Amino acid sequence: MKPHGLILFALAAAGLALAASPRAEADPTVKITVAGVAAPQGFMMVALHDEKGWSGAPLVRARVPVAANTVTLTLAAPTPGRYGVKLFHDVNGDGKMETNLMGFPAEPVGFSNDAPIRLGPPSFADAAFNVGPAGAAQTINLK
Repeated sequence: MKPHGLILFALAAAGLALAASPRAEADPTVKITVAGVAAPQGFMMVALHDEKGWSGAPLVRARVPVAANTVTLTLAAPTPGRYGVKLFHDVNGDGKMETNLMGFPAEPVGFSNDAPIRLGPPSFADAAFNVGPAGAAQTINLK
């Protein structure tokens, strides 16, 4: 074999070995059960945040059809750590959270730990929960 042929063969073999080896660990999962769905229609819009992104873009998001009074879904957390969940029931299916004239949600909302809504969304500290290597579970009641 020519020298450049050996290099190509070695690179190809290394690529196959990497492709064939499974990941050492899977991302931990967060099982979310949403209870209190009044109207089984539209979508549940769910977002997983870390503390840094609590007021901004989520790390992971999902849009799940609502066909029953309880919705269950699973999200993959990037790593074990501390996270919070924000969600709303997009009853009319338009992809946006409807608000009233005061800016408060007009569609049902919920947060991990069933964190209370006062004059705005709860703090990350109120909604935060630990996700270990084996994952975590949260039951969220719509408000």
